[in-house]
Amino acid sequence: MRRLLEVLKQPLVWIAHLIHENITHIPMARRIVSIAMYTLVVGMSLLMRDLAAQPDVRHLPARAQSALVAGSMLFDIPAQPLQAALDAYNEQTGYSGLYSASAVQGLFSTQVSGSYTADAALRVLLEGSGLAATFTAADAFVLEAQIKTTQGKQESHTYPALLQSGVRDAFCREPLLAALDFRIALRFYVDVKGRVTQALLLDSSGNKARDSAILQALKKVDIGRGPSDLSLPFFMLILPQQLAASGDCPAVTRH
Repeated sequence: MRRLLEVLKQPLVWIAHLIHENITHIPMARRIVSIAMYTLVVGMSLLMRDLAAQPDVRHLPARAQSALVAGSMLFDIPAQPLQAALDAYNEQTGYSGLYSASAVQGLFSTQVSGSYTADAALRVLLEGSGLAATFTAADAFVLEAQIKTTQGKQESHTYPALLQSGVRDAFCREPLLAALDFRIALRFYVDVKGRVTQALLLDSSGNKARDSAILQALKKVDIGRGPSDLSLPFFMLILPQQLAASGDCPAVTRH
């Protein structure tokens, strides 16, 4: 259970890595960063924001805070396979992204060298890849292929964001889970109606009652529509971030 998906961290967060794809071998280190193929950080407040906006420094790892307060960080990420570049970027910034293995397969990054804000560095890194990052939290983004509209503008799909929001809301409704002060790895499918099915714990949260509550909560997730490929599973990794004190979940959920 050492190999999993990638991590995406959000304020007060629980890091969720969703992967709508076959799992790739990735070290599951204790960090709130991308780990491998697909990851997503699901924070309790999934607010969309412009890519150019600055991240909320309070929720970033200590190693990145001082640099971000100054408005920029010193990057030195060479051009390389995009997956490796994203891992390096997430390691340095504490950001996490959700994307599928197929989305980055065979793609290469653009070199990022010099002083940039974290968001600007991500834009540079993705240049020429055909992918776009849409933020769902201060330091959590969804990475997907850009699609040109009839007006020539670009847009990206938001299904992963809908799914992470649905899981977040389901957890927030459960008093035993709302604090998100535990670590757990999950695998599940989503049916044509947008309901989570065949949920499986890939490890334990350390509490049998909580493990059971997690599975029950996932059964209540309903986002209204299914993914483009019903045959592929999603993987999610949730890491402890003392979410209870963050206020992300409505107070009514924490009795």
